[in-house]
Amino acid sequence: MMKKIVDNDMAVCYNERMKARVKSAYTKEEAEKYKQIILYAIKSGADKDGNIAKTKLAKQVYLADFIWFYENYVSMSGMDYRKRDRGPVADVFFRILDEMEDDDTVRCERIGNNVNDKEKHLYSINNLDVNFDRLSAEEQDLIKQIGEAWLPMRAGEIIDFTHEQMPYKICRDGEIIPYSLITQEDPSNVYGPVQLLRNV
Repeated sequence: MMKKIVDNDMAVCYNERMKARVKSAYTKEEAEKYKQIILYAIKSGADKDGNIAKTKLAKQVYLADFIWFYENYVSMSGMDYRKRDRGPVADVFFRILDEMEDDDTVRCERIGNNVNDKEKHLYSINNLDVNFDRLSAEEQDLIKQIGEAWLPMRAGEIIDFTHEQMPYKICRDGEIIPYSLITQEDPSNVYGPVQLLRNV
């Protein structure tokens, strides 16, 4: 079980099977930029009804961060990603998405909840007039290209794609995925269908 204690911009993560480690807490500015990345990914990757599935959204945000690192040697968000069953996901992704739902920035439609049907969460932006001032034009272009390239594909296809990437294969379950591992990857395994749009 992971416990997180925030004190003076530091977070102490305690895992009862491992010794405590100290890492920098996410600043308000980093969290705000990450929100804008998520919102721009919803805007860019939503279907004709303005919705995108939560899992597909999480993977598109991951790809934006790791492709950005592949091209610039720095992540777009600065967030840590972990290896999870359904692919890499940032530690703060679900919390920030919940916060945006709570403050009505995004709307979540829950579909299917019987025993044999796993509930699906579809996200859309409540106010389309969102300020993306923390994202550069280049960052917006990349997120838009990822959304457009993956739009016709199912969530399972983007999950399969991220599972075949070196960073996911090398790391153990629950382990933080180092951004630097993506630089060892062949471009086709970094970009997938985005490669044609990036002209690489």
